[in-house]
Amino acid sequence: MISRKIPAEVSLVLDKVKKKLPGNYLLLLCLLLLLILGGILPNLISGHWSWADQPRIANIQKMQVIRKSGIELSDLKTIDQSQGQIGEGKWSVQVVESPDGKRITVLLKPQDYYKNQPGLEWSDINSISHWNQGETTELSIPTQSGGKATARFYRAWTQNTFAVVQWYAWLGGGHYDPSVWYWLDQWAQLKRQRVPWIAVSLLIPLEPTKELQTLTPFALNLAAEVQSYLEQNVLSQLTSLPETKKEK
Repeated sequence: MISRKIPAEVSLVLDKVKKKLPGNYLLLLCLLLLLILGGILPNLISGHWSWADQPRIANIQKMQVIRKSGIELSDLKTIDQSQGQIGEGKWSVQVVESPDGKRITVLLKPQDYYKNQPGLEWSDINSISHWNQGETTELSIPTQSGGKATARFYRAWTQNTFAVVQWYAWLGGGHYDPSVWYWLDQWAQLKRQRVPWIAVSLLIPLEPTKELQTLTPFALNLAAEVQSYLEQNVLSQLTSLPETKKEK
């Protein structure tokens, strides 16, 4: 589930600003109000309210192709690809093989409706995998625009052991925490735009006796290639429709 609460980091920053600039705090609130009005006034004038109906995503059907055909990765041969049901969503389940014979599972779930929000993808995967989860860290994935996507990186095991990389990819960035997407999308909606997303989960075989960090370079390179492919071939081709019609 997505938390609608303002992130603790944001509240902490506001508290620090309030302590350091008590005399100007009212001014800061006024500036914040102006920013909010900047998003409200255009809707007031046009008569179209962003919260009445979210802006639709043009060409959203382009994301559905991923579920049927998967993606292409350099130096990795696709062994199998199919559409699978995980939880309540349909995923692309793709098995690729590295030159050294390592078989990696690439799971992709694209947003398939403009009102759909991320939030249950990781728990859905956990519910069918029944794996134990060990040490967890983060990977900073570079994007084509010079930004970054933040993925969680952890050890998981049942009968086999994996290094798992998970994040929600969007144009110019990404994060494993759906609340980060939520606030970005809310801000985009004020400008009648959207932030389409694709859930990514990579399962990389890991020898039980090896440390998770031994796969960090490989996992980071693979994640960067996946992010780059999704941005270049899918996400960059999506736009927000400025006007929306009410659903019947």
